[in-house]
Amino acid sequence: MEFLSALFTAAFDNNIVFAQLVGMVAVFLMAFRPQDALRFGALLWAAVTVSGLIGWPIYAGFLAPWGAGYLAPIAFVLVSTVAIFTVGALWSVGKPACGREHVFVTCTLLSVNAAVLAVPMGNAAVAETTSFAAALGTAVGAGFGAFVAVVVFATLSQRISMRMVPEALRGLPISLVTASLVCLAFSCVAGIAGGLFV
Repeated sequence: MEFLSALFTAAFDNNIVFAQLVGMVAVFLMAFRPQDALRFGALLWAAVTVSGLIGWPIYAGFLAPWGAGYLAPIAFVLVSTVAIFTVGALWSVGKPACGREHVFVTCTLLSVNAAVLAVPMGNAAVAETTSFAAALGTAVGAGFGAFVAVVVFATLSQRISMRMVPEALRGLPISLVTASLVCLAFSCVAGIAGGLFV
């Protein structure tokens, strides 16, 4: 139950992108095609999950006992960056130079966004996470919340761009209006998802 409560709280109640307004750059960058948003969102979900799974034992085993819990966000950022570039290096083995360049550009974009998203995860570890089940639920839920945010915003942005939008609102203004409405929708259901498993 602790795992499910932490998962749904991190994914919906405390959504990193829409409730905490962290990582909106990833949402705006991948808002053009839902196909790209699905791939990028899945990779971001995996990166944030791995960051949480490796970062929490570092916090619980080394930083908290030594009284250096305030370094948890830095540990989560370093872990996510190292994990992403390690997987990218393994993935690019045997590819031509063009393929390797594409993989490392994607790794750079992922690591920047995962680092941005890892900071609130580190803060959450310091503030409330007391067991590995809760840390696992928070990590998977935060990644899933980022995935949902990227895919939902890309789908909405594509549907809105197909409609007749006034000239003054095309591009970034309509994206900001859409983002604010989705943030409002997420804030309206805050407290419901995490309370289901208490």
